[in-house]
Amino acid sequence: MSDFEIYDLSDLMSNMIENVKEDLKSFDDIIDLQVALDRQIYISDIREGLGTSIDGVIRFWNQQDDANDIPIEDRKPIKIYIDSNGGSLDDTLTIVDSIKMSNTPVIGICTGKAYSGGFFIFISCDKRIAYPHSSFLFHEGSTSTGGTASQFDNYAQFYKKQLNQLMNIVLDNSNITAGEYKDIKKDDVWYDAEEGIKKGFVDKIAKELI
Repeated sequence: MSDFEIYDLSDLMSNMIENVKEDLKSFDDIIDLQVALDRQIYISDIREGLGTSIDGVIRFWNQQDDANDIPIEDRKPIKIYIDSNGGSLDDTLTIVDSIKMSNTPVIGICTGKAYSGGFFIFISCDKRIAYPHSSFLFHEGSTSTGGTASQFDNYAQFYKKQLNQLMNIVLDNSNITAGEYKDIKKDDVWYDAEEGIKKGFVDKIAKELI
């Protein structure tokens, strides 16, 4: 047995809350910690720093499962509940990378909307489940920057690389073709859950709470 043995979930939760309670700022912080300890993550606005926080939760459960030699097929999945208008591109890409590198399965559940960055996170999950009236927005987003002409040009070149990464995420996790992507990438394109099934980025429409 590994020295890094997992506790019973209730004991683990109690111990961790006791250890960090002085750092918890509010009741909401305690609820957030308890939710994370039950392998549940909720994403609304994708603010700066969120990527690091979610990576920490996904990393924690991978470490626990690895330390206990739990086969991938027997691991309890991490659930990411998404109701998001999008937000930080950098944090979106961090979360996408963390999902893709996780050996412990990650289930994405769209409870309302997965727009912009929320869309890219949702479609990157190992299994994608949508509530019946959920909706999705695909677009490449927008950016602005200042500085000298040279600095602007350098950033523009880098931003093109990020847009190429977004394209690959869509092509790898849906049945949207490269030609179709080229046609729609400059527009706001909306999908409902049934259209998500047809486009290959929704695996199932929920019929009960998950």
